[in-house]
Amino acid sequence: MTQIVAIVSRHGSLHRELPDPDHLLLAGVRWGAVDEFPTPAYWTQQALRRRLEAPAPTASGRSLAEEVGASLLGGPGIPAAVGQAAFARVRERGAFVQPGVCEDTLTAWLSEPLEVQGRALHFRFAAQKARHLAAVMPALLSAPDFDAGQEVRNWLMALPGIGPKTASAIVRGWSASDEVALLDVHLLRVGQVIGLFSRKLSIERHYLEIEARQLKLCAAMDVRPAELEAVVAAEMSRSPETARFLVDHLKATEPVPARKASATRVPEQIALVFTA
Repeated sequence: MTQIVAIVSRHGSLHRELPDPDHLLLAGVRWGAVDEFPTPAYWTQQALRRRLEAPAPTASGRSLAEEVGASLLGGPGIPAAVGQAAFARVRERGAFVQPGVCEDTLTAWLSEPLEVQGRALHFRFAAQKARHLAAVMPALLSAPDFDAGQEVRNWLMALPGIGPKTASAIVRGWSASDEVALLDVHLLRVGQVIGLFSRKLSIERHYLEIEARQLKLCAAMDVRPAELEAVVAAEMSRSPETARFLVDHLKATEPVPARKASATRVPEQIALVFTA
């Protein structure tokens, strides 16, 4: 028996037919019911609703060098407005178009007070961020032509200080590419609960392996990776209890080591999903 997703809002209407809840979406992953969290059918419905209500992601319009610069000048401990002001300063002075801007020059530029929302602020990370920028700018200013996607992401990962998540975020901002995924712990836990990912995988050690499975899931659901990322993030932000449910479920269903199985009775597993 198929399932019908029908969404009507002031932004428009959308109708889609989904397979039976027990139908396999991918090996080991069933569709589930649209009203059961956290099944693929549930997320498909949420993504389609968002598609009606939110604009599709678009590229930033920056050059690749600018996108890298904006990423490196932000990050943990730096308010968004401060990072944006630092980026604007460096861009205005031509660092992303002229070769030969050295670390000392970048440090001097970033050490000057920044105007942020009418206030003059000092950029606490001037020397550190100047060092990071100086290390990657020569390669960025002589970068080959790329087709947006995993090719440029893999090239960025070879630059100093740019890991897979940062590189993927740069590519997404630069091109709005569907060839990369922006993974976080919530996406990992959802995938582990529905059987998409092994419990042994971690984002820090297995980013590309997890990403490959995540992109296959999105393709099978016929939703964009950015749409799935957005609805999962919104759900977890809106409901801390939901985020805790994923953690509790994974703990309660953790496989018992084989050598302990004969001596320890396996506790009854909690249900895979709960009804939304």
